[in-house]
Order: sequence, then structure tokens, then C-alpha cells
Amino acid sequence: MEQITKYIIIITSLMTVKLTVTESKNDTKPKIERRYYQPIFINVCDIEDRRSKVHCYCDNNKPKMASRADCWIFSGGITENDPIWPNFSSQSEIEHLMFNVRSDDALTFIPAKAIVRLDKLKHLTIQFGTIQRIPPYAFTNSSTIRQIVLKANKITNLERHAFSQMMMLSNLSLDDNQISEIRRDVFFGLPNLHILHLSNNNLTLIHEGCFKHLNNLIELKLDFNYISVVTREMLEGLENLSRLNLRNNKLTMIGNLAFSDLWGLKELMLDHNAIEYVSERAFGGLTQLRKLTLAGNKLKTFYEDILEDVRSLIVLDLRDNLVETISYDTIRPVVENDKALSSVVYLDGNPLHCDCRLSWVYLLRNETRDNILRHALEKVSCVDDPPERRVEQDDEEGNDNILSDDNYDYYDKSDDVSDYNDKNKKSKAKKLTDVPLESLPCPKELMQTVEENYGQPVQNEIRLKAFSKPEQEIIQEHREQEPFIPPDLGLKSESKH
Repeated sequence: MEQITKYIIIITSLMTVKLTVTESKNDTKPKIERRYYQPIFINVCDIEDRRSKVHCYCDNNKPKMASRADCWIFSGGITENDPIWPNFSSQSEIEHLMFNVRSDDALTFIPAKAIVRLDKLKHLTIQFGTIQRIPPYAFTNSSTIRQIVLKANKITNLERHAFSQMMMLSNLSLDDNQISEIRRDVFFGLPNLHILHLSNNNLTLIHEGCFKHLNNLIELKLDFNYISVVTREMLEGLENLSRLNLRNNKLTMIGNLAFSDLWGLKELMLDHNAIEYVSERAFGGLTQLRKLTLAGNKLKTFYEDILEDVRSLIVLDLRDNLVETISYDTIRPVVENDKALSSVVYLDGNPLHCDCRLSWVYLLRNETRDNILRHALEKVSCVDDPPERRVEQDDEEGNDNILSDDNYDYYDKSDDVSDYNDKNKKSKAKKLTDVPLESLPCPKELMQTVEENYGQPVQNEIRLKAFSKPEQEIIQEHREQEPFIPPDLGLKSESKH
């Protein structure tokens, strides 16, 4: 019996040892597995590993204390699933986040897995990356982001709903990329977008209605692109737009009512295109327009009624075009704007003809009290109408065949020859106000018109005709006053017989 008891004790002891070892092993194994698989917590504002592809410099390195982070991506190969992106939750209070890419192909995507962890993010900047496409919902429908700047990222393609359902976004900049077209529904669900910059891209095609959801947009910059046509449908939906910049594109003409849907437009910049023709109702509907700039184009004429609908205009810039003459009636809506404390018209750099049709420049210069307008008028230059040009005109008037070889050759000149002639004209220009008013010649067609209507004219009558007041008023003023001194403009020193 005693022997049996010993055996029982020994067996019991062995079983206890086995169970203890087994439990110990079971306890150890999960611990080893957790130690191996558990991701290491990283504070993105305090990365010490030099091998890391992302380094962030923050205004506060303590966890969840930074509000601003300037991150640098130094080498390529980082993926959308890299473990660095979830670790941005270590600084969930960041409001301003910038990614600076230091090498080609180092960043080829929008780091959405970092953005989604920043519940207070307001300003996001990514620059110098190689992000060729912006996919749908690239910014995870963030409800806090107010500004996105994606400068110089070699972006070529904006996909449908690329910027969508971002209710607080007010400023979006896509400058210095390679975007060639804007499709419909790229900008969708952006009720607070006020500023959109697309400068210096490769834009040639803007689809009709692509801006129709941006009802609250205030500023649109499309300068330094390759846009050749502007239509009313292209700008549909921008009724609250205040500033439109189309400088440095490839526009050659502006058609009727091209901007008529832009009821609130105050500034329209069309400088440095190749505009040769502006239709008479090109700016129809722009009742609030204050500034219109057309400098550096190829305009030869600017019609008298072209600004008829633009009664709030205070700045008109026509510098460096090919305009040969311009009447007072044309610029009257600008200089007689009752709502403006001051207004200005810029005309210098045009090959204006030195003739009596520019008499209004002298009169307005002496009458105005606005120094800016006076200085602008004093810069106006003109060129003498060369005798050979007058001979050519006389020959053309006597030629009934409008398809003659001479006419064809004249209009078939190469751009190089035309540019040379334009530059040659400008090189011979002289300051208009240095020429005595009484010595300005009057074109034959103007003299003939006055003579047909009122009999044999005198020189002052023709100058008044060029000043473009109503014809009856012109003749009546002249006949009542001899010598003629304009009663409302007070030009005494330069109006002489």
C-alpha cells in the first residue's frame, strides 16, 4: 500500500511539472508574437532614424502638440502603404502640413492615409512631387481643409470628382503643372471655393460647364496657358466671379457676349495674347466691370460702342497694340464715369496717327485734375502718316477689283515683315503733346464728311469732329465762338488760329 502511494505521488508530481511547462510555453509564445508583429509607435515630429524617407520639422515635438509640420521627402520608393503614414496620428492636432519633395519620383501620389488621420488639418501644401494624376476623392472628403496648394507636381490629369465634397475648401492652387484640359465634374461639391489658380499649365481645352458648380468662386487665374477660345458656355456658373485672369494665352478674338454670364465681374485681364479682333458686344453684360486690360495684343481698331454696356469702368489699358486711331466716344464711358473718383486710359505703345482725330487727348489732359490720367495721356505717342501710305490708299480707292493681285499681296505678307513694319512705326513715334495742336493734319475722309454735312469746313470744326461730340453741337459751338475755345475743357494755350 505504501508502495502504491509513492507511485501515485510521483505520477502526480510529473503531471504538475508538465502542466507548468506547457502553461509557461503558452504564456511565452503570444508574448514573442506580439513583440514581433506590433508596429512601433513613431512620433512624426521626432524621427531619429536617418534612413527614414520622411522627416518632419514641427513647431512642437511633443506628441499631439504640433500645429504646424514641414515635412521633407528625400528619396524615392515610398509607397501609399508605407507605415509612416498611419503614424501621423501621433500629431493629430496639425493644422498646417507641407510636403517638400527633394528628388524625382520621391512622391507620386496624394498621401491620403496621412491626411485622413488629421482631424484639424486646414492648410495642405505638396510641392515638387511627381503626382501625374489626381484620382477621385483624393483628399478623403476632408471636412476641415480650407486651402490646398499643389505647386509644380507635374500633374497632367484631373479625374472626375478629384476635388469633391470638401465643404470648407476656399482656396485651391494648381499652378506650374502640366494640366492640358479641365473636364466636367472635377470641381464638384465645393460650395465655399473662392479662389482657383491654374496658372502656367498646358491648358488648351476647357470643357463647357466645367465650372458650373463653382457658384461662389471669386477669383479664377488661367494665365500662362494655351487657351485659344473663350465662350460663354465655358464660363457657365461663375456669376459671382470678381476677377478673371487670361493673360499670356493664345486668344485671337473675343466674340459677342463671351463674358455675359459673369454678372459680378470687376477685373478682366486679357493682356499679352494675340487678339486681333474684339466684337462690338464682346463685353456685353459686364455692368460692374471696373478694370479691363488688353495690353500687348494685336488690336488695330477699338470700336466706339465697344464699351457701351460697361458703365462702371475706371481703368482701360490698351498699351502696346497696333491701334492707329481712337476717338473720344470710345473712351468716354471711362473718363466720364460719374461713380469714379479717378479713372485712367493707357494708350502708349500704339502707332497712332498724328492727326486731328487725337485732339481730345490735348483737351482731356488740360481738363483733368487726376494726375494719373494726365501722366498716362502725356505718354501717348504718334507717328506721321507716311506719304507712300497715302498714295497706296488713293490707289486702292480707285481699284474696283478687291481680289486684285496687289491687294492679295498686301494681306499675304508674312508675320516677320508685318512685325518689322510695326516695330519700324513705333521707332519713329513721337510724343503727341509735343506736336502743336494746330499743326495736326486731318484725314481726307474726315474733311469730306464734315463738308458733305455742313458745307466747307474750317480746321477747328474738323478738330471738333475728331473730338467726337455730337456733330450738331460741334458746329454750333464753333459758329458761336471765334476763335474757338472749348467752354467746358478750357484749352486756351493750345487752341490757336
